[in-house]
Amino acid sequence: MLDRIAEFFIFGLVPLVVGVFAVPEMTKAGEQTLAGEVTYRERIALPPDAMLVVELVDVSLADAPATVIAKRRIAPAGQVSIKFEIGFDPKAIEKGRTYALQASITVDGRSMFVTDARHLIDPLDGKPQTVAVKLAAS
Repeated sequence: MLDRIAEFFIFGLVPLVVGVFAVPEMTKAGEQTLAGEVTYRERIALPPDAMLVVELVDVSLADAPATVIAKRRIAPAGQVSIKFEIGFDPKAIEKGRTYALQASITVDGRSMFVTDARHLIDPLDGKPQTVAVKLAAS
């Protein structure tokens, strides 16, 4: 009986645990990734507690708020340009709709940089995106 328990741990549980830890980040089945970078022109260093938020949004309806499809928060390590990846369900993308990327860099909950123009994209084309943000009005 003890031999069977030891055999279970050696050949069953240990490889399972090692396999789970060997995979750095599991993605959801069918998920697609949108990658790119956020940059700005001002010569201002980001504080160490800055937070980048990038959103993939549906902006099809002009008189309604944008619908967030996917969102990613990143604590930038260093300065611009800041790389990002957003995972989203490609089934959420509908033909004939208009999609955009929005980005903001906040410090202590206050906007430091924001997108000031729509960055229209086709989320399914797989091309890397460069999103420019501008200094937020104080």
